Amino acid sequence: MKNYIKIFSTIIVIASVFLFSSAALSEPIPDQVRKCVAYIVKPGLTESQNKPVGTGFFVGYKYPAVEGKTYVFLVTAKHVLFDDNGKLHQKLLVRLNEKESGNARDFDLLRMDAWFTHEKEKKAVDVVVHPLLPREAEFLYISKQHFITDEVILKRKIGIGDELFYTGLLSYHSGLHHITPIVRFGRIALTTAEKTVNGRYYHFIDAGNTPGHSGSPVFLWATATRKPGQIIVGSRIFGLYGVVSGVLEYSKELKATVPKITARRMIPIDARSGGITAIVPVKYLIDILESSAIKRTIGITIKE
Repeated sequence: MKNYIKIFSTIIVIASVFLFSSAALSEPIPDQVRKCVAYIVKPGLTESQNKPVGTGFFVGYKYPAVEGKTYVFLVTAKHVLFDDNGKLHQKLLVRLNEKESGNARDFDLLRMDAWFTHEKEKKAVDVVVHPLLPREAEFLYISKQHFITDEVILKRKIGIGDELFYTGLLSYHSGLHHITPIVRFGRIALTTAEKTVNGRYYHFIDAGNTPGHSGSPVFLWATATRKPGQIIVGSRIFGLYGVVSGVLEYSKELKATVPKITARRMIPIDARSGGITAIVPVKYLIDILESSAIKRTIGITIKE
């Protein structure tokens, strides 16, 4: 009889752990992450003809040399700044929800000469940064302590199979009265320190990608379980993992292409997609934020 009780108790414990684990796996993301997102907009002849061409997001960064101050930057993919012919846009706007009305508005705050690229790897890193603090807009920023650095990856054993999500512009419905970013989910599929397709530094995630996603923030959303056979019920490992750049497409050879928003008709299923999204790891964003060019621009003294 005692053996039956013991077996029955074990079954209950296993079932309870499974239920709690399933609940943890289906845990919804923090909704506030979507408030760090903005749309990068190409101006038209009239305001109604303004057209979103990509996604941007805000980060808040503290420098040890300036105690108690957070510098705010807009981040996007470098290729978003260029048109289909590879020519730099003469002007771009940033779409955010207004602080007072809550309605979407295209703010004229961007200077095309104020974008900063990677100092050493300009062509290999598809990320740019613009110092920007839109005081009339409602937005949140991702703070430096929520960056998934190489140290965090090593310490928390982050790797292939861990979950991520990114949030950005859905070009087919960007929001009528407010910006309404979509959220896409996936897993880490390949990590490497080498230059990959197109000579760029990429990690690859198993997730879809459509025009408008370029420049979206990618967040790690890993479970607390860190080794095979382990079941832990707890909070997720969360933070900024990288920036969406391109999508792999099938051709004679697999290549990374930049999803562009064009006037073409919508295609329900795109057979070209390899189902893999290329992202730029956050460490390259940190390189830009720590660059001497940015520090000089925001007034931080550089020690020689």
